[in-house]
Amino acid sequence: MKKITIIIAVLLISVAIVFTLIRNKKSIDDKNIIIDRSKNAVAVTIRKATLLPLQSYLSVPSVLAAKEEAVISANAQGKISVLYFDIGSKVSKGQVIGRIDCEQKQISLQAIELTIEKLKQDYARFQDLFKGNAINETTVLDARYNYENTLLQAQQIKLQIEDANIIAPISGIITSRRLVAGEFATMGMILGTIVNPAKLKTSVFVNEKNILNLNINDEAVITSDVFPAKTFRSTVTYISPKGDENHNYQVDLLVNDKDNLLKAGTYIKVRFDLNTKATVLQIPKKALVDGVKNPYVYVIEGNTAKQIKLVLGREFNENIEVLEGISAGNSVVIDGQINLMDGSLIEITN
Repeated sequence: MKKITIIIAVLLISVAIVFTLIRNKKSIDDKNIIIDRSKNAVAVTIRKATLLPLQSYLSVPSVLAAKEEAVISANAQGKISVLYFDIGSKVSKGQVIGRIDCEQKQISLQAIELTIEKLKQDYARFQDLFKGNAINETTVLDARYNYENTLLQAQQIKLQIEDANIIAPISGIITSRRLVAGEFATMGMILGTIVNPAKLKTSVFVNEKNILNLNINDEAVITSDVFPAKTFRSTVTYISPKGDENHNYQVDLLVNDKDNLLKAGTYIKVRFDLNTKATVLQIPKKALVDGVKNPYVYVIEGNTAKQIKLVLGREFNENIEVLEGISAGNSVVIDGQINLMDGSLIEITN
């Protein structure tokens, strides 16, 4: 009797488990049923592709840099005896701003100058003796050689003493100092840097479609958020003859800032006047479903949306140029694209 009861209990439990599994499977299958929403209209906002005047200017962001920046280096090897500059010091081009210890060379110069004086007297005496046929010509020539060779040695030492002077290569302000007096410097070692804040430059990169409109000596307007009410003039000094891998060309400009208001490192915008009067087909950038890397839009055809690939051109603030894909007057979706697929029904809300 006990065994029969256990068997019946097991059967009941098994039936309950099977029933539960069947019910759960039906619930899952119901959830996985694909609901046909193709007949539901998607609310969208549209805008027409329009031929608009091509902007006659090009605005490019950049950063100001010092036109003249140089390093202070040692032209001789030895212990630094004195430095006359510190960070923030103003210096002039050619000014002596430090010195490498050269006391030993100065002593050597004094010794060789004494030797020169003796050799000079010997050479003069030998010349007189030669005139009286007291010595041969070879002795005179040897005396002359010793005298002139020692003169050259003295000149070499004088140059070495002169090289011990640390000279400012440009006029400007000291922006860094790496060593102090008493430390050892090797030839060519960088001791500091100088920046001339009076002359500023900037470099921008212009794409291949606009670079042909620029020329050397063209003027450009510079603006900065630091001085929102002011504009500054600049002049094109260099245009790269070769583009980079992105087909952009480097353009250098010299900034005219007579009042020295701007500083190196300031963010600016450079505006070029391109002097063009054409019109190009433009659409809002927000019409692009997947951005500029995979450009396509939804175009309205009747009461449906059709997906169309585009070939894009230049960017103009909130708009972008369309080279291929659609025509002027085509209505493109600018809001609601996320809910669309090719052929979706649409409801225009604007």
